[in-house]
Amino acid sequence: MQQVQALAATHKHAIMRLFVVGMICALLDYIILLMSIRVGIDPMKAHVLSFACGSILYLVCIGTGGIPAKIDSDARGSSRFEQLIIFLFIRILMLGLRGGILVAAMTTLGFPIIFSAAITVFAGAAIGLLADAVFLWPTISIEKRKYLAAAGIIIYLLALRLIFLGSANLLPEEAYYWNYSQHLDIGYLDHPPMVAWMIWLGTYLFGDNEFGVRIGAYCCWLLTAIFSFYLTQNLFDKVTAIVCVVLVAAVPFYFSTGFLMMPDAPLTAAWAATLFFLERALLGEKRLAWLGAGMSLGIGLLSKYTILLLGPAALLFILIEPGARRWLYRREPYLAAAVAALLFSPVIYWNAAHQWMSFAFQGSRRVSGAFQFTLPSLIISVVVLLTPTGLIAAIVCLKANMSAVLSRTGASRGLFLLLFTLVPLSVFILFSLFHESKPNWTGPLWLAVLPFVASTLVGTVGGTQLSGSRLRRAWIPTIGIATAVYAVLFHYVVLGFPGVGYINNIRTLPVAWSEFGQAVGAIEAAVANESTAPVVLIGTDKYFLASEMAFYARQPQGNRDNSVGLSPIGGSSLMYDIWHPTETVKGNTAVLVSVKRNELEQDDIPQYFSRLTDIQEQIVRKNGTVVGSFYYRIGYDLGSCGSMGMQCRSSSGG
Repeated sequence: MQQVQALAATHKHAIMRLFVVGMICALLDYIILLMSIRVGIDPMKAHVLSFACGSILYLVCIGTGGIPAKIDSDARGSSRFEQLIIFLFIRILMLGLRGGILVAAMTTLGFPIIFSAAITVFAGAAIGLLADAVFLWPTISIEKRKYLAAAGIIIYLLALRLIFLGSANLLPEEAYYWNYSQHLDIGYLDHPPMVAWMIWLGTYLFGDNEFGVRIGAYCCWLLTAIFSFYLTQNLFDKVTAIVCVVLVAAVPFYFSTGFLMMPDAPLTAAWAATLFFLERALLGEKRLAWLGAGMSLGIGLLSKYTILLLGPAALLFILIEPGARRWLYRREPYLAAAVAALLFSPVIYWNAAHQWMSFAFQGSRRVSGAFQFTLPSLIISVVVLLTPTGLIAAIVCLKANMSAVLSRTGASRGLFLLLFTLVPLSVFILFSLFHESKPNWTGPLWLAVLPFVASTLVGTVGGTQLSGSRLRRAWIPTIGIATAVYAVLFHYVVLGFPGVGYINNIRTLPVAWSEFGQAVGAIEAAVANESTAPVVLIGTDKYFLASEMAFYARQPQGNRDNSVGLSPIGGSSLMYDIWHPTETVKGNTAVLVSVKRNELEQDDIPQYFSRLTDIQEQIVRKNGTVVGSFYYRIGYDLGSCGSMGMQCRSSSGG
């Protein structure tokens, strides 16, 4: 803000003209938005049209009105082409943010359209003018601009996620974990319980909605950023720590963990905390840090089992680093292990009471699976998780620290990076040589590399001078492009764009799951009015449809837990098999739902019913635009056919 005040003091009249022009264009934007809505254009699309008109007028005015010349006379600024790129970049970010503001004002807060439009337009204009004054015609030093840019990226991405947190439909996985929270327990088949506990708390505080489900992920990102900041500050300095937080904000995997409520969200926060406390214990020689490491590791184990890989890495560091070997004879590391085991004990107890099914699912079952060579897909997933620039930077940092360890220059710090990155990574690489690997597995382990990647951006350490310079030049557009992509993606998923349709498949993006759920709910209500038996919903895939129907097809009153998975018709749907045993839904009327017609035409389906209707198609629309369709048919007397001597039919025609 001081920089903005200084700019205003030295270029008072030019800044005043800029402000007046900006407000006039914002007023035009507001008028066009209201007029578009009045003539019947959807508000979510109308705001894009009005924003485009206002932005074009603003660009023409500042380009022909002499404002840039007034400011640029003393500015250490950019070329006109670079200014145009910056202008367009700022407008893309503004569009994404104001789209979220509009949705939040209209749907979440329930404001009238006139008030919502005013908030959207003038808040967006104010943010845009501030960004223009600081970055488009800068009169401040390049170093101060870097600090402002770093702070701006962090704040913007925090605001973007928060605004869209309750607007974007849940992914099927998120809806599945929400179902965890509806069947609260200390263990589950495919994951530990932390994700369920966090969703339960979020929905208890904010309701059974998208915001309540995801707020835990948002808080986990804040913890990840805090621990990453202090870890980097301990290893390097405060400036490098700020840059590391920018990377945590912008790199795709860590951005997603701050929005999507998956087990990776608490896992990543716990991973960052464990690294911080282990660095304090192993490099900082702080005895109490072992207690923090044990607690963080235990919480991580309640989130996802893969954090256990930090244990062997810590042991190897103690064995290899001469100064750390004394910890073998101290009680603190063993107390840390005991604390972690104590926190993890509820999961152990649950597994013991359930034939060790979760450990088998994540352990022996994966190892004994069919041979698959998935190393290429693992590499591709790392490129997606980190961006190509991120992967190259990580490799450069690993190589540089390998040289440092071999030359004993900064050996302890380099050894910490190498072991806490390469030990978990080597396990995943080895596994991918023979078995299926998941694309998100390696995400948290790169937290150990990020401080060193940040140091290459700052210029502290990192490879040769040439490689460091190239990485610094590559990171700026990488972070900018990633930020712009997030803004555009959120806007497209939640609001769409005029003239741009959706991929004709409701499963491709979380665009219309709520509309899908409403359509299924209407079908369910109609069937319930005609059926004397309870109605259950059966999705014909593993758990995606069952989870989305459980969340979005809930009736205002009545049974909230009637999406039962595949087990009643001979399939398997993970935890649904435990929540809804076949005998509990016997005799019910079933609405079978699929996004593929052939899945409802399977020859084995009729054996589970006394009567089946013909297959029907239901179109799904979002804001009047066709998103896709699904198929459904009704089955009567679920589980009764055959066992009661009934004659089964494949269809009744009705």
